[in-house]
Amino acid sequence: MALGSNNDEEFDWEAAVAEIDDACNKAVLHTTLHEDASPSFLNNDDDNGVKNPIYKTLELNKNKVGKKLDKAVRQSTLDKFVEVSEKHSEGHQTHHANITTTCGDDNVLYSMGGSKTNIDPIAAQTWTYPGNVPLRDYQFLIVKTALFSNTLVSLPTGLGKTLIAAVVMYNYFRWFPAGKIVFTAPSRPLVLQQIEACHNIVGIPQEWTIDMTGQMNPAQRLGFWQSKRVFFVTPQVLEKDIQSGSCLVKELVCFVVDEAHRAMGNYAYCVVVREIMAVPVQLRILALTATPGSKQATIQMVIDNLQISTLEYRNENDPDVRKYVHNKNIDLITVAMGKESVNVSNLLLEVITPVVQKLCSLGVFYSKDVTTLTPFEFLTARDKFRQSPPAFLAQPQYGEVEAYFGAAITLFHIYKLLFSHGIRPALEMLQQKLQQGSFARFIGRNETLWQVKAFMQQSVRHGAPNPKIVKMKEIIMDHFHSKDAGNSRVIIFTNFRESVKDIMGCLATLGHAVKAMEFIGQSSGKASKGQSQKVQQEVLQKFRAGGYNTIVATSIGEEGLDIMEVDLVICFDANVSPLRMIQRMGRTGRKRDGRVVILASEGSELQGYLQKQAKGKALGKHMHNGGINSFNFHSSPRMVPHSYQPEVQFVEMSIEKFVHRGRKVRGDAASIDPEGDDLSESEMDLLGKYFGSSNKGFWTPSIIAFPHYQLFPSRVYNVKHSFRTTEMLIDTLQSLKEHKASLFVPKSLLPNNEVGASSMENSQHVPDDANKTELKEVEALDLLGDVGALTIDMELPAILLHGDF
Repeated sequence: MALGSNNDEEFDWEAAVAEIDDACNKAVLHTTLHEDASPSFLNNDDDNGVKNPIYKTLELNKNKVGKKLDKAVRQSTLDKFVEVSEKHSEGHQTHHANITTTCGDDNVLYSMGGSKTNIDPIAAQTWTYPGNVPLRDYQFLIVKTALFSNTLVSLPTGLGKTLIAAVVMYNYFRWFPAGKIVFTAPSRPLVLQQIEACHNIVGIPQEWTIDMTGQMNPAQRLGFWQSKRVFFVTPQVLEKDIQSGSCLVKELVCFVVDEAHRAMGNYAYCVVVREIMAVPVQLRILALTATPGSKQATIQMVIDNLQISTLEYRNENDPDVRKYVHNKNIDLITVAMGKESVNVSNLLLEVITPVVQKLCSLGVFYSKDVTTLTPFEFLTARDKFRQSPPAFLAQPQYGEVEAYFGAAITLFHIYKLLFSHGIRPALEMLQQKLQQGSFARFIGRNETLWQVKAFMQQSVRHGAPNPKIVKMKEIIMDHFHSKDAGNSRVIIFTNFRESVKDIMGCLATLGHAVKAMEFIGQSSGKASKGQSQKVQQEVLQKFRAGGYNTIVATSIGEEGLDIMEVDLVICFDANVSPLRMIQRMGRTGRKRDGRVVILASEGSELQGYLQKQAKGKALGKHMHNGGINSFNFHSSPRMVPHSYQPEVQFVEMSIEKFVHRGRKVRGDAASIDPEGDDLSESEMDLLGKYFGSSNKGFWTPSIIAFPHYQLFPSRVYNVKHSFRTTEMLIDTLQSLKEHKASLFVPKSLLPNNEVGASSMENSQHVPDDANKTELKEVEALDLLGDVGALTIDMELPAILLHGDF
């Protein structure tokens, strides 16, 4: 076989793989010993004398189990095989990855370049696909690819990326009984969401899984790294635990990266992969994203940073995806700028133009129509200046250049806000920047800029309408006029936090049909307070349950979170990246037809949107057919040796109900059996009302039904907490409604003297007669004390009561 040949067409790739596998099998089989000494499970022939196919290449003496073979076996993938050949042909010294094979009763151990990975030879004969979920061809094919190579999966939101990850993780869980699998997501809510989603797909036992975020201390995480096998973590936690040694990289077999487009620069995803590759260790990497980037160079960076070898890209128009996507009507609505906004923009251009001209005269910027410029162009030019300043500029001029760049970037941000969000958000940013020293000192004396500020303040005071707000209000009213407000859901996306207030103010005027809530990030500014992750989760839960039917979301609503299917998506600003626009649009059209409305102001915002959409379509062409003609990929050796050729098996998964960490499993009420030998049938019915053993229906009252008892102070009793006490207490209050009550106390419910002495010493209303049930009148407020005492002595379910109920 001519390994050094430059003609790929003459090279027999299949023969090369077969030759490698054959060499490995021969190296294992040379230790074949007497048949009568081999393990019974390896030695069983069927009735026709045919050897067990699973173990026909692994016949070993059980006396040799657990010992190393007397010869090292080289097991390599085709990628390694070709790589070694090329290095030989170039005259470089080659260091082969020694793979030591040890066969035991249950597994085979391969030592690959410093990592040790146990593979179960029985499990490695198959790979499992869940039969309890609908089979989609594109998901099945992507899973099949991702099992054997590092894969970047690019699918629009809602098309099942999580299922692909769950199936890949499950198979590595089966194949490598001692290996560890890690799923990373960029935020705590996503981590908690994905651990439950993956469980509900493949049902990996929860005794092996754990979610870990920054809220868990390092000592706890260390214990879980030692005792668990499947981890759902934030990348920052994983980075710290690898660097501290808590996470042993050599034990990792599968690494899943959610929202993989974040793998840029020194983001934690990139640091983690660099740490892993430095060991070195072979593991399977699976990266998930709606779209990996908005530029070809950006996508190549993600591929490099995550060591990707295969790109699996689909969009909603691909034949194998189209049938699973509902109709999605996309309406681009052009909104004319108001008269006031036009006047402000003209004044702003008078301020901006001299700044741009000065930068051009200094030789650090280029002449261009000012109305078409963007802040990004100034940021790029400033970075270029910092890296290589023009030789003709004197050192003292560097500060002047930096000042002009800073002013231009700020002014264009305000100009962009004016077009996309209106006068008030632009005014707030201008006022904020004028309070900052550098901007105020440099351009604060510009008379035209102060005219701009005064005109904007006057427009806001007079309530100048924002054309986008007016149009959005019209769209929302039409939607809920034709849709059931109780079942329909709407999301309004805006890129700027300050415009959320304007939108919420408008929605508040639409009446009870629109129940709106903001959904924003955690960071707090001077003008607005962020939402904690707990509040964010509560907003989403109420949105799903119908407490809200409209949410106004910033970028936090675009990425990953399971917000649920919505009928209408409104993009309040249009000039965002294609990646973010895809994520926004993916919130509708998944389970039923949906509509997307994009509001774009005339002028620069509309032009920017159209340009970015055209670039996005062109980029999609690069990613089709695996991107083989547009991107450079990395090799990723098979984790499963070529000796094994796993065949798919469809399995109906047995999935237990998911229980969040920290929550105890509470049995159903029907499982609690308060039955005793001395209770009558009527007493059993009474207890059954609270504990579910009765066939009668349950009464779920409200404690506010007894306003009289809210007006009187009462004694305080500390009693044990239980989940049935409230109903029992309310039944008692019901019987006390007229201030007097008759208390029947069966003998069987009375405490014995020893147990009850301490708690009952102040009670004078419990009958003494142990031979019969006695009827006695008692005062309502005193009776509460007796109820508490009975509760303690009998260890009946109770709650902490105080003063007012």
